[in-house]
Amino acid sequence: MGNVIAGIDEAGRGPVLGPLVICCATCSRDDTKLLRKFASKDSKQLTPNQRDELFAELKKFCTFKFTEITASELNHLMDKMSLNDIEAKAMADLIKKSGDCDVMIDMPDRYSWTFRKRMEKFGVKRFEAEHKADEKHPIVAAASICAKVMRDKKIAEIKASTMDFGSGYPSDPKTRAALRDKETLAILKPYIRDKWKTLETVKQRKLFDHEHNSLQESKQ
Repeated sequence: MGNVIAGIDEAGRGPVLGPLVICCATCSRDDTKLLRKFASKDSKQLTPNQRDELFAELKKFCTFKFTEITASELNHLMDKMSLNDIEAKAMADLIKKSGDCDVMIDMPDRYSWTFRKRMEKFGVKRFEAEHKADEKHPIVAAASICAKVMRDKKIAEIKASTMDFGSGYPSDPKTRAALRDKETLAILKPYIRDKWKTLETVKQRKLFDHEHNSLQESKQ
């Protein structure tokens, strides 16, 4: 058992707008008590202000490395590989940059053996992975907080240069309204994940105009 622990989690897997952010948090086992104090909850259970405050405290004794994959990069990568492979490769790259540590990952795959094979394909064999690890392991909760803070910051930048489109999730009425309008759709196009399965749900609800639907069908 090493003296350094690491946790990995992501933010933004489900939205149809904006980037996917994957974060690796590391800290000394000696700081476990502090870690439990500031990372006892998954980021989804915290308000944006709470996440910002906790992240500021966590940075005092944790090291954070993160990868941002933009919507356009995701669209390009998904021509070649699955979303789970994209995530696994990013996680593997972060682990390789983090040195010798004991790693816990919030597992995106349904089965552990599938995820292990995926990670080994990208050159990483030494790690542990669990479903909902962000709720069980404070170091993963810390990574979750970082990933959400970084994604929220990027979403705020995108909104500042375009418009307020809500959360970017297809279930959000404000997001659906933004995608329903032809003019705002054109403005948001660089930040839309065209290849997302959840986008098909948006399409089926006729939130895109006929011209855009025809364009998407011509690509398939």
